[in-house]
Amino acid sequence: MGKKTKTNETTRNHTVTAPTNPEWVTNMAQSLDLGIQRIGGASPYDYVAPVSALERQAEGGAAGLSGLRGGNAQTVGSDAWFSSLLSGGAPSVGSASLLDNLSAYYNPYREQVIDAASVDFDANAGRTRAAQDLAIAGQGAFGGSGAALARSQTEGELARARSSGLAQMLSEMFTTSASLAGQDADRRQQASAANAQLALQDSQMKLQAAQDRANSNRADITTQAALGAQIRGVDDQMRKAPITTLASQIDMFSGLPLALFKGQVEDGTGTSNRTTRETGASLGEIAQLVQAISSFRN
Repeated sequence: MGKKTKTNETTRNHTVTAPTNPEWVTNMAQSLDLGIQRIGGASPYDYVAPVSALERQAEGGAAGLSGLRGGNAQTVGSDAWFSSLLSGGAPSVGSASLLDNLSAYYNPYREQVIDAASVDFDANAGRTRAAQDLAIAGQGAFGGSGAALARSQTEGELARARSSGLAQMLSEMFTTSASLAGQDADRRQQASAANAQLALQDSQMKLQAAQDRANSNRADITTQAALGAQIRGVDDQMRKAPITTLASQIDMFSGLPLALFKGQVEDGTGTSNRTTRETGASLGEIAQLVQAISSFRN
């Protein structure tokens, strides 16, 4: 068999890559990196706009609407006010009679008038009696029971005439008083009907005013909330402007053909490690060699 030999060789390689990017590319990348660090180091709430003053005002107005719950009957639109309005009795018309306080429409000088008429009647009756007595005296034939009968008849007629006259006066006074009382009762009843209608209209107007007030308040709150949201939106955009600007810069920087500006220089040094083995003739080679010698001998 042949002789074996072994050779060891060690090679170590070290490659150094030096970038050759333009300075503006490196500066831009560093600037964007600093921007990201600055935004990441700030509080997240710095980039969120707070609720605006108008939104706070709208919030207070909305709370005021809910504050009408309960309340008292003097607060227009409150629950107590509505309860008082709805539970109150419906306006009604009061009846009026001419007999109500009828005596107030009597002639205040009734007694004087009656007394004066009585005195006047009595005076006329006295004259009638005197005339009758004179006539009876002139007619001697009637001087007994006939004269008494005549006087009795005269007194009866005078009494009836007196009573009839006074009754007629009282009847006329009553008719006048009743007419005045009836006219006044009619006016009172008309006034009562008008007051009931006015009370109903007043309730309707107050209810409509309360509804209009509530709708106006809601409209004001809606307007305040909308304007406040717009103001907060503008503020929010301004607060997020650094993030939006940085994102745009990163997008634009990423869209540049940076591969055209990049390059590198490699410098390699070191050694290599290699192993070499050597042996004698293989069995095949020995067999060939033996065969060749045998042929040569023959």
